[in-house]
Amino acid sequence: MRRRLLLIGMGRVGRPYATAARRLGLDLAVLDNPTSLAYAKARKFLTEDQTGYPVAGASDAAWFTGASEALADGPVHGVVAFGEPHVMAAALICDELDLPGPGLRAATVSRNKALQRRLFARHGIAQPASYAPEDLEAAAAWAEARYPVIAKPADGTGSRAVRLIAGEARLRAWHAEHADAGPVLIEQCLTGPEYSVECVVHRGELVFTEPTLKHTTAPPYFVELGHTVPAGLSGAERSGVDRLADQVARAMGMRDGVMHLEFRMEDTGPHLMEVAVRTPGDHIFEVHELAHGVNLFEAAITVALGDRPDLPARRAGAAGVRFPTVAPGRVEGLSGVAATRRLTAVADLQIDVAAGDEVGPIRSSRDRVATVLLSADDADGLTRAEKTVADLLRITTSQEPPAR
Repeated sequence: MRRRLLLIGMGRVGRPYATAARRLGLDLAVLDNPTSLAYAKARKFLTEDQTGYPVAGASDAAWFTGASEALADGPVHGVVAFGEPHVMAAALICDELDLPGPGLRAATVSRNKALQRRLFARHGIAQPASYAPEDLEAAAAWAEARYPVIAKPADGTGSRAVRLIAGEARLRAWHAEHADAGPVLIEQCLTGPEYSVECVVHRGELVFTEPTLKHTTAPPYFVELGHTVPAGLSGAERSGVDRLADQVARAMGMRDGVMHLEFRMEDTGPHLMEVAVRTPGDHIFEVHELAHGVNLFEAAITVALGDRPDLPARRAGAAGVRFPTVAPGRVEGLSGVAATRRLTAVADLQIDVAAGDEVGPIRSSRDRVATVLLSADDADGLTRAEKTVADLLRITTSQEPPAR
C-alpha cells in the first residue's frame, strides 16, 4: 500500500512539497484555504493522487477539523505543518495517531515567544533580556531604563508589528496601534547581524544544520529583504550556531521535523531571537537546494514518515532570494522582466504588482512587490548576479504615497 502524507497548509512557498511527495511515491492530502487551492499553479501541483481539502477559517480548530476530514478518506502515515497557523493542528494529529512530529511541547513553545524566553532562560540559552507585561504600565516601567527596546506580538510572524521603540511616548503609541494584537513581548535590542539556521531533526538528533544570512530593512520595522547561503560565518561562529541549535532542540524536547531558528551574532556568540517548528518562509528551502543541492522539502517529509533522511554531500555554491523595493506610490510600469528571467543566475522571478497598483511603504513582508531567486558558483558570482538584476529589473512608481 502506498503511504499517504497529510500536508497542513501549502500556499505558494509550500508547493514544492507536492513535487517532493510525488518524487517519493507518496499519496498526498493537502489542507489549505479555498483561494490557495483554486490557483492554477496549485491545481497543476495537485495530481490525481494528490487531493486538496479546502479549510474554512484560520483557527487551530478549523485546521484540525480539515485534518479530520482528510483522515476520514483514509489513513495517513506522516503529517507536515507548513506555516505557523498549522503547527498545533499537526501536532495534535501526530499525538493522536502516534506519528513522528515535533511533539506537543515543542509545538506549543514554538507558537509563543514569551514561552520561548522563559523556557530558554531556564536552560541558560543566550538570548535578549525580555519581559511579557500584563499591561501597558508594566511594559513602560520595565522598558524605562532599557530604551531602545523591541516590541512585538508574542505570537506574531512575518515581522508583523515588530518595532524598535526609542522611548515611552512611542511605546504607548505602538501599544495603542496594536491593542488587538493579544499578548506582547518587550525585549532588549541586540545589534549584531541577523541569521537563521535551518535544521532537520530525526528522533531528537540534529541531522542537518545550515545557517542563512538575513537581509532586512533598517529600524524600526526590520522587514526581511533577502536571504543568502552560505552565510559567511567563521568556523568558530558556525560551531557556536550548531551548539545553540542543539541546546534549543533539547530544551524544547524537539523530536522529528524541521526547525527554523533565528539569531543575532553578538560579540559573545549567537543569541537566540526565536524558533519555529515549521517550514521557513521566503523560499529559504529552495535557496539551500540551489546553493548546496540539499532538498529540505524531501528531508522534512522523510522524517515525518519516521525515516532518517539520506542527505547528499553538500556541493559548493551560493544562492539567495531577494525582494526588490520600490518607492511608495502608484505603479506606472515594469521593464526588464523577460530579460531578467533569461539570466542564467535567475532560478525564478515573481512579480506581485501590476501597472495601476498602489504600493505603500515596507512595514511587513506583505508589502513586498517581487521575489527573485538567484544562484551562482560562489559568493562573488552571486553579488554580480544581484547587481545585474538590479540594473535590469525596473518597477517604477508615481512617487506619490497612496491614499490611506
